[in-house]
Amino acid sequence: ALMRIPITMCHGISGGDYPVTAEHLDLLAGIARELGFESIDYDQLDAWRRGGDLPARPIMFDFDHPVKSMRYEIHEVLARHGYCGNLFVNTGGMDPGAEGYGTKTATWEELGELVEFGWHIGAHTVTHPNLSELAAEDPQGEKLQWELETCDAAIEQHLGIKPRDFAFTGTSWSSVAEQKVKERYRFGRLWIVGTHYHADGEAIRYADLVGVAGEDEADGGPPHAARYISRGSDPYRLPSMEIQRALIYSPAAFRAYLAGAVAD
Repeated sequence: ALMRIPITMCHGISGGDYPVTAEHLDLLAGIARELGFESIDYDQLDAWRRGGDLPARPIMFDFDHPVKSMRYEIHEVLARHGYCGNLFVNTGGMDPGAEGYGTKTATWEELGELVEFGWHIGAHTVTHPNLSELAAEDPQGEKLQWELETCDAAIEQHLGIKPRDFAFTGTSWSSVAEQKVKERYRFGRLWIVGTHYHADGEAIRYADLVGVAGEDEADGGPPHAARYISRGSDPYRLPSMEIQRALIYSPAAFRAYLAGAVAD
């Protein structure tokens, strides 16, 4: 059968129209556990792409930004269900002298604890630029190169980990960014919040960016096939489904998303 790996994304505990509380996340993680899903990381994904095995029902729980709740509420909820996360760190706020360090953001020590718990760490730039706009002002990619090198160096300095995986910032992408990412990392991950993306200064359909055929769905997202990692997924254009949007926010929508991974 065709392996389809669901992958969720979230920025930690937060409010808004679709608030992610510890209770809400616990509900969703409980559904994944009930359906028999096991969390995997990018090392396991890489091994699978090279012909290795995965659990029968793999799921990836991705998170962007090293906010304080990752170490506490988020980790505690996932651990209760036997899960670990993949955290992509933008290092700009992680200077121990920076405002909000240790209060809004986690400390490097707290990120180190997540690593000990089994979390996987990836790179997410320093200043979190819009990559589509950055490509216009920096066509050679020198600023972007600085973003990637400086982010990697901080993670390596403080955690002893050389990041091998990257999450693109926001819904922004550029061909120069992808080229730089390919030179440094195994994977590049995108973010699904709707049907469109900013790519090289243009608005394009997410489905077109990732080469998935079919019309956008009635729920306001791209074709269902674009929402999972499969054998055919471009490793530098991997999807992730934002929990904090209508697409998979409700328990029913979340359950349907996971069920779609195991449908024949």
